[in-house]
Amino acid sequence: QEDLFKQCDIVSLNTPKTAETVKSINGKYVKMMPQGGVIVNTARKEIIDEECFLAALKERTDVRYATDIAPDMHEEYQKELQDRYLATAKKMGAQTAEANINAGLAAANQIVGFIKDGCE
Repeated sequence: QEDLFKQCDIVSLNTPKTAETVKSINGKYVKMMPQGGVIVNTARKEIIDEECFLAALKERTDVRYATDIAPDMHEEYQKELQDRYLATAKKMGAQTAEANINAGLAAANQIVGFIKDGCE
């Protein structure tokens, strides 16, 4: 897991929430990222140790964070990280295959835009 954060410019978190994964992603992983790295969380917000993660992001001003579910500390993340942070609207369960495809495409386009130029 550490090699992933050390070697990849973009890391996408896609793990389920389990007893082992809750707060498993913390500041040490942010600090391992290459210059200009991006962390994308499409898993669950509970896998992030929000306080440690934010502290490390404040130190590593070159690393950006995007998530499709706002952390509990969303307002503080916005204030401290500004354009290096993107959180999409709350996850919502879609009821049709078409809605799932459209939601996936919208989220992917937002994330690509964020990675590409730091904009929403």
